[in-house]
Amino acid sequence: MEASDTFIDCLAGQFPFDIGTEEFVRDPYRFYEEVRRSGGPVHRADSGAVVVLGHAEAKAVLGDPRFGHGAQTAQDRTGYGVPARTFLLTDPPGHTRQRERVRRAFTAREILVLRRDVDERAARLVGESARSGTADVVADVARPLSAGVVADLIGVPEDLRPRFTQAAELLVRGMDPPGLIDPGTRERIARARVRLAGDIGAALRRPSGSGILRTLAQDADGRPARAETVATCAQLVAAGYETTVGLIANGTHALLRHPDQLAWLAAAGHSEQACAVAVEELLRFDPPIQLAPRCALSDAEIAGTSVPRGTLVLVLLGAANRDPRVFPDPHRLRLDRQPRHLAFGLGGHYCLGAALARLEATAVLRHLLPRRPRRTGHPVSYSPARVARSVQSLRVRLDPDGRRPDAARLAGMTSPA
Repeated sequence: MEASDTFIDCLAGQFPFDIGTEEFVRDPYRFYEEVRRSGGPVHRADSGAVVVLGHAEAKAVLGDPRFGHGAQTAQDRTGYGVPARTFLLTDPPGHTRQRERVRRAFTAREILVLRRDVDERAARLVGESARSGTADVVADVARPLSAGVVADLIGVPEDLRPRFTQAAELLVRGMDPPGLIDPGTRERIARARVRLAGDIGAALRRPSGSGILRTLAQDADGRPARAETVATCAQLVAAGYETTVGLIANGTHALLRHPDQLAWLAAAGHSEQACAVAVEELLRFDPPIQLAPRCALSDAEIAGTSVPRGTLVLVLLGAANRDPRVFPDPHRLRLDRQPRHLAFGLGGHYCLGAALARLEATAVLRHLLPRRPRRTGHPVSYSPARVARSVQSLRVRLDPDGRRPDAARLAGMTSPA
């Protein structure tokens, strides 16, 4: 995908607010709330696009086959002008066929096999990061964990992994608005795309392949099928990597900003169950993916708003997850909510890697909490990307020994109420 073909480049002028400001990057939720107050859960922008901010309305759109991407094959363009390239941006039947091929590698059994490895990786990364007493949760934990797990899942050979990790980070950077990427970085991103495609193609030809590559290789007969497989894996690299990094980074930042919730979670003994419940509220509060664009494939209606065929529909997941009709006091982090969030989407395009992202975030919390993460005073900045939302750097103080909190200290901690 060239810089001019990114989601945000094609959609930038469609929103009812200016997404190009630093204020929006720091806190998009304030902008969402202003539109919700003035226009309700469904808003028609001056551009003609329909912006969906309500939880029920977002669920209706994401689960309705009348709203899709407008592309049937990876060679088509979507209804909003982005080259589909992979099944992630196509509609049935092409989407169904390719998604089923990938789904076979995301079975519950495969995730269960990965569980121990994910936990061991998280424990090692957190432990190594804590030795000096301070660490960057993003650079030292989230990025290497996500890159390693995605490489395992896809089946990237060991000799290609260093280049794979670099390419993954550059592909994510390529999601940013073109004007925010300097020419030198744009050139490195372009080279990374070519290199990653070549590495995946080479791995696909190896008889000892594993992971998703092994599964997809079984059906990749002929040049078009192989090209589709390479493009799909490259897209999964960027999508899987960024979603998990954003979840871990945004979630840790949210906990540090809400010390009462962090204390309550620590008081729960940092058990796997308590951390898994916390991850759901963290996903609601500040999801790593903010936008799910759709196109009306036929004339439709959303909560009384007419949506003619061809209309661009912008489902703001971050806004839906803070709908006050569903979540009381929505701008407050409450780890006991067990929310019905839409952070991973819904329906036929529900995120295939949702279970894995949850698993990684839960493991990081379990091993981070005993180290008593605290703020260091370093400034926190977000990635300039607008579709994906992620803290770029998050420095924290950590206890090197990571002992379990003692009973006396736990007794003084409060509930999340």
